[in-house]
Amino acid sequence: MIKKWSKKEIEFLKGNYSKNKDKELSKKINRSLKGISYMAWKLRLKKDKDFYCKSRRHLNFEIKKRQLIKLYIKEKNSIRDCAKKLKISKNTVDYYLKKFNIQTRNKSESSRGAFKKYGNWCIGLTKDTDKRLMRSFKKLSQTCKRKRMEKINKIEVGFKMPFPKNLNYLYWDKKLTQEKISHQLKIDRKIIIDLMRKYKINLRPNYEYINSLKGKNHPLYGKTWEEIYGLEGAKERRKFFSEFSRKMVIKRIKNNEFPFFNTKIEIAMANEMKKRHIYFVSQFEVDGKFVCDFAIPSIKLIVECDGDYWHGNPLIYNKNNLNKIQIGKIQRDKFKDKYLKRKGWKVIRFYESDIKNKLINCVDQIENIINNRL
Repeated sequence: MIKKWSKKEIEFLKGNYSKNKDKELSKKINRSLKGISYMAWKLRLKKDKDFYCKSRRHLNFEIKKRQLIKLYIKEKNSIRDCAKKLKISKNTVDYYLKKFNIQTRNKSESSRGAFKKYGNWCIGLTKDTDKRLMRSFKKLSQTCKRKRMEKINKIEVGFKMPFPKNLNYLYWDKKLTQEKISHQLKIDRKIIIDLMRKYKINLRPNYEYINSLKGKNHPLYGKTWEEIYGLEGAKERRKFFSEFSRKMVIKRIKNNEFPFFNTKIEIAMANEMKKRHIYFVSQFEVDGKFVCDFAIPSIKLIVECDGDYWHGNPLIYNKNNLNKIQIGKIQRDKFKDKYLKRKGWKVIRFYESDIKNKLINCVDQIENIINNRL
């Protein structure tokens, strides 16, 4: 049962509430803090301003304006860092900055300063592994959707017709391109393309003439690059495309993108090395020329995992009966090994059958090399 308030208790609270702490009142009346705060709210009682300010002070020292200017403006510490150095709360520092009229840094300035001091806090994190990034990503996607819907509603009000109908009208009746529609509606071109797909608006046959120029009808049909660009122009073009294709292949291998995925033997080798706490770098790039399966940079060791068929395992395949692909792979491996040795790397190769049947022995060899080199 809740104990009712007596007249004496109410009169005592009215007379002493303004200049006494709630803890002291609760001891004298034998009431809980919640009960006192509730009754004070009910009776509309308030604390005396001077008494309230004094009772709220928990600091044993005085904070001066010069001190804050030195920490916050001259030394360029954040509010949180200032609080740590003064051994007070962040809210207290914030209160004194406002009290002394010290202008605080805006969000972009503070984030720039934090980046210089601490670096990027989210390197290596993704929205799948970090809750903070997941929350910010959700907020960002929600705001983008909301703003897009607001824009679409404004366009519908302006044109006095539904947005899909308006999009169809601009594209088919007015004969505007997707780029011109994006300029007119002030919406990104990619969003226009996505919305046209969503509303199933068919594209115009823009490329009928270009499609008709296929095969013998094309003006450059049967002509070589030498005829079109000349000898030097053709050389430069071939050189450009060979370098470009090499860069693209290296990029795809490094990032494990289609069609270059880690093979089963590479995964098995990586798992065994992780178990033994061997630090390695997978898909290691060397001078923009080669990508090696595994590298241990501290001792300059390269580990290659070769498929039996593609690299022509001599224990399985006869040297005289190899096809062009196998011969090309073997020649490339020899050239790669020579180049790496010239650069000071030691190369060790394991065939597919060895990794599948004697994985522990293979990793033992790697460990022995590490110990010898160290």
